[in-house]
Amino acid sequence: MKHRRLFSFFLIMIFSLVSFTGCESISNSINKAQVKLGFKNQDFEYIKQGKISKIVIQSTRDNGFRFVVTDNNVINEIYDMLSTAKPVPKKTNLRPDYTFQLYKNDKKVYAVFNYVAGVDKKYGGGNFYSGNKSYIVSNRIDSDIIKNFWEIDGTRTLVNFNQVYYKMALNAISKYITYSKDSNIGIEIDNDVEAEKFISSTDLEDFKKELPSGVSVIESTEDDSNKDVTLNLNTEGYDQKIYKCIATFNNKKTLEQKKYYMIGKYNNGYWNISVQETKPKDF
Repeated sequence: MKHRRLFSFFLIMIFSLVSFTGCESISNSINKAQVKLGFKNQDFEYIKQGKISKIVIQSTRDNGFRFVVTDNNVINEIYDMLSTAKPVPKKTNLRPDYTFQLYKNDKKVYAVFNYVAGVDKKYGGGNFYSGNKSYIVSNRIDSDIIKNFWEIDGTRTLVNFNQVYYKMALNAISKYITYSKDSNIGIEIDNDVEAEKFISSTDLEDFKKELPSGVSVIESTEDDSNKDVTLNLNTEGYDQKIYKCIATFNNKKTLEQKKYYMIGKYNNGYWNISVQETKPKDF
């Protein structure tokens, strides 16, 4: 609050000099004041200087989700978001959801940054980082940039994934534990290729907190050898009002495999989920 009052004071002093200085000088003075008070960083000035001709945004979970930004207005909008990002001493421990590749020309990469969507203070660390540089960027990148590309892609806006998918998984896990009495389960989340496009690291962290004791998420870089049972989820199809998925539990000790067929149906703002051992006729 103290910084904001001080910043307001600087603005008043700057604008009082309008009759004595040019617009460019005023703009420079404002920028210097913002940097001094920590409201702005100067690490991305090369974008403002026109050194970046395109920005490629690539999903780390879905190779097909890749967008190339060449419009100067959008590049400048990204600059505004990054120049107001807060530098922090360390990056988040969460897996990045996207990479931002900044190109000097069509072939030469100027810089590459990792980005974790939806990060706030509870997760700690910077959500936009490269090498030893880490920043906390505002959620405008999610709402103004990423979600706009989701709209263009089309498939990601068909279903409220978080409401149905994780609920399905929890229901299947509960049913299997009741059946087998074994809760030492590893969920191999990366194996569901069709679902990966919807998954974000922050949503996955929230899902982990809801898992029963002994159950954990095993991502592609992690070892599942200490788990008695692995769970693979396989999305079969979806639209705005229905989601179909198969949960397959593989017991490594008994070599038993157990399948559950899950259907989520959306009605009156709620997903009703059925979990069955035999394949339904409408599956």
